[in-house]
Amino acid sequence: MNRLTDFTTIIALIAALAAGPASADSALKISGDPCSLPLAMKLTEAFSANNSTFKAEMETVACTQGVFKAAAGKADIGVSTQNGLSSNLPKGGVNTVIAKSPIVLIVHRSNPVNDLKYEQLQGILSGEIKNWKEVGGEDTKIKNVLLEPCVVNTMSKQVIPTGKDVVKLKPEGKVDPVLHTNIIVSEHPGAIGEQIYGYESKDVKVLTIDGFLPDSTTLPAQYSFYQDYNIVTKGQPEGMIKDFITFASSAAGKAVITSMNHIPVE
Repeated sequence: MNRLTDFTTIIALIAALAAGPASADSALKISGDPCSLPLAMKLTEAFSANNSTFKAEMETVACTQGVFKAAAGKADIGVSTQNGLSSNLPKGGVNTVIAKSPIVLIVHRSNPVNDLKYEQLQGILSGEIKNWKEVGGEDTKIKNVLLEPCVVNTMSKQVIPTGKDVVKLKPEGKVDPVLHTNIIVSEHPGAIGEQIYGYESKDVKVLTIDGFLPDSTTLPAQYSFYQDYNIVTKGQPEGMIKDFITFASSAAGKAVITSMNHIPVE
């Protein structure tokens, strides 16, 4: 099982790309949120390995802002992880879904719990279950990490609405939700957070749900928590933009997607 063991490195690489030469005429501008850019970056690295003239600039924006920028022609590509985007695109936008981005639960590495049953997950999200000892763990208060935007509430929308009295852990101010979910969970033994699979750091542990982790054989029949990985363009993609999207759907592109624990789609 391949996974990113140090998400900080990915963030640093994104920042380095974003700081690249914006004046390069041949550079493809890709705009997206922290949940989406890591995969886009890996795909551009692989694509450029066999296309010496290809260059890409990464722009970090909030949630679906990259989609709107792409549809308006202010970016060549907008990437976003969310379901149902194809039926809710801004005017002029064309969407290509290249993968499923699974959502997993992460906990502190010292937590002895390795699996949650669906009913236990319901209890934790609703606030009915408040202590890890109720699900086979130690006598530690459960604290939910719910950071905007990206994956927050993905599970609660499917399982049960988050209870009003759920204990939450949130940092002050605006932060990278992917990076700081890892950080906060790693710093609090009682924490539990939602994370895109493959973006978890080495300092946290991924839980199975009803004994399953998401992969091409379990999703969505046995494991139903995921978001579509969307690539949005203004109108039908052409030229280098089309070549890049075609690569993402090729065998080589699917290998990159799989290496990030995302699941390629046809």
